[in-house]
Amino acid sequence: MTTRRDDPDEAIRRSGLRRTVPRAVVARVLQANAGHLSVGAIQELIDRDYSEAAMIARSSVYRALEALESVGLVEAIRTGQEEVRFEWAEQSHHHLICDGCGDVSEVTLASAPAIEREVSKSYGFNTRVRHLALRGTCRACRKARLAGGE
Repeated sequence: MTTRRDDPDEAIRRSGLRRTVPRAVVARVLQANAGHLSVGAIQELIDRDYSEAAMIARSSVYRALEALESVGLVEAIRTGQEEVRFEWAEQSHHHLICDGCGDVSEVTLASAPAIEREVSKSYGFNTRVRHLALRGTCRACRKARLAGGE
């Protein structure tokens, strides 16, 4: 598992991917900027902060994100409301995604180890619940729906 302290180049090599300039730069941008970034925000940070990589095309950013996600170095958050957002995969963390407004909240779920045990016991499948997204309706949207008479 990769943490924010890992060197992105080393993390890419350990993953089995070939290190390319777009992959390395995208990894550095995500590692240096906490939160969930859109491809547009990633491109803006590359253009602003990485002069040696100023010629990285948007299509190369997409390909780098796809490759990094495929080996678990990057997590994608797909809300359905907005474009996909990305973050550097760090220690276990979880999200609550509102289907109403698209808000994404990062939360800590103490029950994740219990889910791991249940899956192992019931299905014989050993897993690490390091990134879990739960979809539903946030408090504000529920309140607005109730106020609207639904």
